[in-house]
Amino acid sequence: MTQTFSRSEPCSTTMDAVLLNPLEPGAAAEAHMQICRACSEARVAYLAQEEVPEALAPAGYFDRLPDRVLRKLPARSRLQHRLQPLAWAAAAAVLMAVGAGAFWAGRANRTPYVEATLPPHPAEVPESSTSLSDTPFRDQDEDAAQLQALTPEEMKALLKHLDAPPSSPR
Repeated sequence: MTQTFSRSEPCSTTMDAVLLNPLEPGAAAEAHMQICRACSEARVAYLAQEEVPEALAPAGYFDRLPDRVLRKLPARSRLQHRLQPLAWAAAAAVLMAVGAGAFWAGRANRTPYVEATLPPHPAEVPESSTSLSDTPFRDQDEDAAQLQALTPEEMKALLKHLDAPPSSPR
């Protein structure tokens, strides 16, 4: 409804008829709305309006509403207010005790992946054990890789040699 109404006599008569009965304004008003676009748009806009007025709330209704709702709720006892922080503190203490106990229990049962060992002092190693000519190891391989490559017979011979008492130095 962007156009303004003209102040002509046919338009004002048509608008009066639309205000009296927007669905059946009469033959003269219908004929005028066929040729006058502004009047036909005004009739459509009038029909599109909401007919029910807004419900009005009493003065201060929404200001008093929270207090009214709180009065209808059941009252909480003062004892419940005092015990609530204690309950939270007890729950936190139990949780901390369980967590600390689990932490220390896990640390007590932990075994190291690798234990550190010092090589023997050269004075303590007998000369006969330094001779590796009778072992099946080869110089170019690492010891661990050579152990995995041994046949069962070679492994038995190596274990017998390692279990034998050390011979006295010459």
